[in-house]
Amino acid sequence: MDLDLKKLPKFVYIFVITLLVAIVYWIFIGRALIENAPAMVQKHQDNVALIAKYDNALSQEQNIRNDIAKKQKEYEIKYKDMFIDLETCSKELEQELKSRGIKVTNYSIAEPVVDKMGRISSEGYKVYTVAIALSFTDTYDKTMDILKYVEVQTKGCYNVNSVNFSPSRTDKNKGDVNIAMTLYYYDTSTAVQKPTQPATENK
Repeated sequence: MDLDLKKLPKFVYIFVITLLVAIVYWIFIGRALIENAPAMVQKHQDNVALIAKYDNALSQEQNIRNDIAKKQKEYEIKYKDMFIDLETCSKELEQELKSRGIKVTNYSIAEPVVDKMGRISSEGYKVYTVAIALSFTDTYDKTMDILKYVEVQTKGCYNVNSVNFSPSRTDKNKGDVNIAMTLYYYDTSTAVQKPTQPATENK
């Protein structure tokens, strides 16, 4: 009895074709996937860990950039303040004394001199120093406030050399104050003289 393929139901053809496709898929793809599955899973985990590492590095880079920007801003402010001239510092100190109600009995400024150590700015401006003598009569607390202002808050760069507080006979909290200090500043009125770099020999 001959088998007439034309009389076979359509679902038989579909079943046979599907079976053949499944066999071919298993031979060439499925078995390879199963055999390589552990390695692929491990590679996936490694990639996830690597991405997390990169994300952390990028986050750290942004933090570093923000910190650099902050430090740069602070440096620019402090660097600008270093170029306060003698007249500006003098007026600033006078205004501070006046605002605190301190009556100055002596406020003398010596002639500026070039820094003995020969220090200069990166642009070539020389550092100058000037001795300042300040005297007034007031309370101990106000004296301490002025010293704190000079050393911490003022725009000028001061060094307090000596402080003498002589209490009054009638009021121990009040007395005669004598302060000797030195102001350091860059003289920007002079021509810029950039420091020369030593020549390097070609090897």
